[in-house]
Amino acid sequence: MSDHERLTTIQSYVWTLELLGEALVQHDEVLECEHNPQLSFRNTAGIHQAIRIISRLASEQFSKLEAMKEEGKGDGVLPPRH
Repeated sequence: MSDHERLTTIQSYVWTLELLGEALVQHDEVLECEHNPQLSFRNTAGIHQAIRIISRLASEQFSKLEAMKEEGKGDGVLPPRH
């Protein structure tokens, strides 16, 4: 996978995290009106689990980019680190 492909993947993960965060906020607002705590707990737990998984995947891809850059194997997409 090229640096550009990894960056594109990371970008899509970040966008997904933003959407999940927004879903969590909206779900929290809905909880104030609902009276089904069991369903609400499952929804919230599912969103949190998705956020953890996607955060881990993004971190792994970023670590691979950093390692390739340090080894000089990257394709020049990432700027030099200061």
